[in-house]
Amino acid sequence: MKRDLTPLFSPSSVAIFGASGREGRPGYEIVKALKSFPGGPRIYPVTPSYQQIDEVRCYADFNDIPEKIDLGVIASGPARIVEDAASAISIGARALHVIGDLGAEDGDRLWVMAREAGALLLGPNSIGFVDFLGGVASTWAMPPENHRSPGSIALILQSGALFSYANSIDPRLKFSTTVHLGRELDVDVVDMIYRALSVEETRVIGIYLESVGDSKAFGEALSLAASRDVPVVVLAPGRTAEAAEAIATHAGRMAGGKAPLEAIIRRYRLIECISLDQFWCTLHLLSSGIRFDRGGVAIVTDSGAQRAMALDAASRVKLPLARFSKATEAALREVLAPELSPANPVDIWAGEKDVAGHVANCLSTVLSDDDTSVGVVVTEFGVPAADTFSTRIAEGVARLAGGAKPVLAIGFSTRHFVSDRIMGLERAGVPVLDGLETSFAALAHLHHYRASSSYPTPPGLSDSRRLQVESALAKLTPNDEATTLDLIEAAGISTVARATVESLEEAIKAAGAIGYPVVVKTAEAVAHKTEVGGVWLDVTDAGRLEEAYADLATRIGRRVLVASMVKGGVELALGAVIDPVAGPMVMVAAGGVKAELLADRQFALAPVSEDEALDMVQALNISPTLDPYRGKPGIDRHAIASAVASLSRLISEHSPTIAAVDINPIIATPHGVVAVDALVSLKAKPVDLCDDRQQETLLV
Repeated sequence: MKRDLTPLFSPSSVAIFGASGREGRPGYEIVKALKSFPGGPRIYPVTPSYQQIDEVRCYADFNDIPEKIDLGVIASGPARIVEDAASAISIGARALHVIGDLGAEDGDRLWVMAREAGALLLGPNSIGFVDFLGGVASTWAMPPENHRSPGSIALILQSGALFSYANSIDPRLKFSTTVHLGRELDVDVVDMIYRALSVEETRVIGIYLESVGDSKAFGEALSLAASRDVPVVVLAPGRTAEAAEAIATHAGRMAGGKAPLEAIIRRYRLIECISLDQFWCTLHLLSSGIRFDRGGVAIVTDSGAQRAMALDAASRVKLPLARFSKATEAALREVLAPELSPANPVDIWAGEKDVAGHVANCLSTVLSDDDTSVGVVVTEFGVPAADTFSTRIAEGVARLAGGAKPVLAIGFSTRHFVSDRIMGLERAGVPVLDGLETSFAALAHLHHYRASSSYPTPPGLSDSRRLQVESALAKLTPNDEATTLDLIEAAGISTVARATVESLEEAIKAAGAIGYPVVVKTAEAVAHKTEVGGVWLDVTDAGRLEEAYADLATRIGRRVLVASMVKGGVELALGAVIDPVAGPMVMVAAGGVKAELLADRQFALAPVSEDEALDMVQALNISPTLDPYRGKPGIDRHAIASAVASLSRLISEHSPTIAAVDINPIIATPHGVVAVDALVSLKAKPVDLCDDRQQETLLV
């Protein structure tokens, strides 16, 4: 739920415990930061060692402070943190910002103390925050130069280093607030999302995310962002076991693994970046207010090489390019040299003398095309000032700023050494992005965000289905494929015809009823049957059946399952599991023996609608194999999506009982799907998906 963070971010009075007169010490730098905005809060450094710090009167005894304080900043050493926090609370502090770190026991004491006092707690181990809009900064990592102007990016970071960089780098990035959350004993990511959404100026929220404490509350905050059309851009490491271990070791966090994050990203329309450069670039673009609702990007460049590489880069990130009309191409032919193509992207340079006028003319022409949504000029804008060619291109671009359609400038690479030209374009109203690949990825993020929509609310199990599931659960025997498939069928997923037998005679009778060919597999308590030679495929007659039964009965046990043999189609795997942070999740993946080899899988929070399930299937690397090809019919994607949705309802509504479900393979054909093999794990102990290796064991 949204909380009032006013005492923390908009205090009228601040006491700094552990204040210092030594430059470079946190207790000194925070005093300077609090002073740096005109009209900021009243400041009361607490220290017996100094009478003044940076011309601010100090107090040897906190009881001498002449008023109750809103915010207590604890810049003390670890041994004094809890004591000084108690002192701050005693003089009225309704919020605490704790810079240093604490052990688990002292951290618990601090949290209990703040909670009982009704005080907000930022930290411990928080470098702090800068509220550029409100004019308050409690941090020891303020940049030495003058404040950048406030803007529309709300930046929430679970990294102190990135907080320091953000406040010091690229002046093009205009923040409303930047905050480093530290250990998040109290104030957390969710609180900061709500605060960002309460600020009218916020156009985009950026989050460096290592872990989520309460996925339900996180999801509710993200849902509100989506409903208000405020994009959330996420940079989230910890996708590998090694990276997750590094996060846990350094920051004391448990990284959530890739599966829960993928599920959260899909459900709440988050924009995921894979590098810090892409993160900054995407935030810069989205903060500009540029919209990309239809059509494509029109690209103007001055090089054949840049044109070719732009085509490749756009293809890689699925960035739609404007398809010029014949009228637009004819207009371009009037101004381009004969050897240059009028197709998008357009290489416009052939030695024209009036560079600025030529750029403006070509850019105006492509912007006038009905299919153009955004105009882009690509060149090396950051070359030295002596290069007047780039300066003249920039002049031409600036002439189109503020028109009916947005214009962007993109540096061909990120090798920028001179910023004056770039900042000149920014001041003229033309955002400048860095690097072809990074910038096109940012544009693709913007396009896909605008083109996407929220998924419909999925329905629950019907009353009849719920009764069937509960009956099947009551009869379920662990590691028994027959009763497991009964449960899968009760949930609404088609399964193979089958019978469990304990003699050759019963096996022959069952095969006759089912119809040859059949599959014969062990029905003993074996999780991965193929690994122990427990499956005979394509058994076509009674003689072959007798051979299969004799082998399995001798090596593994007399109890076997006889099932219909499904030929053709595509093997998929479906899975469901209870994640300790994200809750019930469902998975669709490449199936059969390829499941672990390809690791081609998509996750979603359960339950899912069929629309979301279709998007999961579309995102698989094997998705093209489901399409029609050379006269062969395509696979029924809607049947796959229906099975995914049914499994998601099962795990969602029976999460207190079911720990995990593995359906592998489920055969998808042009006429539907049929589950061939399944394994259900009932709850015995908490299932931990933080370790991707354990996750793969459960879901594959």
